Amino acid sequence: MIYLDNSATTSVAPQVIEEIKNCMESAWGNPSSTHAIGRDSGKVLKNARKSIADYLGVGEGEVYFTSGGTESDNIAILGGANIKKGKRVVTTAIEHDAVLKTMDYLETLGFEVIKIAPEADGSIDPDKVIAAVDGKTCLVSVMHVNNETGAIIDIEKIAKGAKSKNARVLVHTDAVQSFGHIETKPYKMGVDMMSVSSHKIHGPKGVGALFIKSGINDLKKSVFGGGQEKNIRPGTENTFGIAGFAKAVELIDLNENDKVNALREKMKNELLSLGKVHYNGCENASAYILNLSFEGVRSEVMLNALDGKGICVSSASACAGGKHKSYVLAAMKAKFADNAVRFSFSRYTTEEEIDKTIEAVKDVLRLFRR
Repeated sequence: MIYLDNSATTSVAPQVIEEIKNCMESAWGNPSSTHAIGRDSGKVLKNARKSIADYLGVGEGEVYFTSGGTESDNIAILGGANIKKGKRVVTTAIEHDAVLKTMDYLETLGFEVIKIAPEADGSIDPDKVIAAVDGKTCLVSVMHVNNETGAIIDIEKIAKGAKSKNARVLVHTDAVQSFGHIETKPYKMGVDMMSVSSHKIHGPKGVGALFIKSGINDLKKSVFGGGQEKNIRPGTENTFGIAGFAKAVELIDLNENDKVNALREKMKNELLSLGKVHYNGCENASAYILNLSFEGVRSEVMLNALDGKGICVSSASACAGGKHKSYVLAAMKAKFADNAVRFSFSRYTTEEEIDKTIEAVKDVLRLFRR
């Protein structure tokens, strides 16, 4: 099997599996318990928090563990949308559903939600986001890397511009697709909150983190329970998952990007050379995502044909619930959105797999374009 759907999820690294196994055997207590077994679990949490904080370049007290990117986004947006500071929220039309559906909920509460449309190549113009910020804006939430096209968005410019227009505005970024692939330093980017996830970087599912800048004390609570995670995300911590998440972070090597990008460019160039193949994306894009449309072959046909050849790809976000339609490509007004396929790569992707996939796509095109 060839797996090229890493934007949906990644395989769990062997070292991560071993770390989780060790944790299950030696640190299975409740980290909130004060006895010896509980303290062992508490040490796992403390060490993991430090590892992730160090990678982000932030303080340990600014990292909050969650169940993943979706919950991190929800906590940040629902917490940051403070009607006392203003009733306007600014985002984009190409965000993950975890953001867009939360924005839809804010509208029912009386917030004005401004969704900036992408350019034709899927990029987001930072100036358009900044222009939408006014004195009534309480929150700006813009993703760092789009999960379908790989477009990299200039969050640093957006954050600086938004705060220059309204010093009280909070800036959140969903960095789920950039974390572990390109530099994600919240303080350098100028953001107040950042969502990251474990299962996109060869860690386990069901665990993520939310960076909240120190000094932000007026976030509204959206989850209620015990006092874990300083009441930001109460509930017994997923110690095993957190241990695996921290190990996955330790394994991150940004030097792998050049290798991955070379494979992406090879696939992109060879498939575009076939004719009637269109690139859905911009120049400033992640090395880990490639979105192409194949005239004459609908997305579901290509997906099923490649699946039959043992090749796993997708046509839209996995969170689209199996739907082949992409609202991201629709927002871009992509001419061949119904023919789009997303190939997404990882550190484990090989050149042999890329070559085999290229040949498989050629076979499918010969068959269905005939």
